[in-house]
Amino acid sequence: MGCDYYIRKDLVIYFNDNILYINLSHEIRYFHELNFDADEEDYEKKYDDAINEQLKPDMKPITIYIDNNFTNESFEKKYKDIIEDKLKRCNKTWQYIRKIMKEESRYERT
Repeated sequence: MGCDYYIRKDLVIYFNDNILYINLSHEIRYFHELNFDADEEDYEKKYDDAINEQLKPDMKPITIYIDNNFTNESFEKKYKDIIEDKLKRCNKTWQYIRKIMKEESRYERT
């Protein structure tokens, strides 16, 4: 089954020396129909602009954890076990985490 692009939502754990990703969702998507003709003089620019617009994330990054605390209790309940499991598998600890963000990324299928 093909698609045009993917949307990922991840928890991104920022350490002082590296970054870890925990994938929360991965969706396939198709570009919407473009409302201009391939024979138009500026077709390529319009096409590139339309594709780039669809590849911009809709979701603004959300701060989940900062200053050694979750930003709210619901985030702690929802994500703490997932994060601890990832930390354990990567031999990392909470003390080295600078912040954790929930971020969306979009990228074309290659």
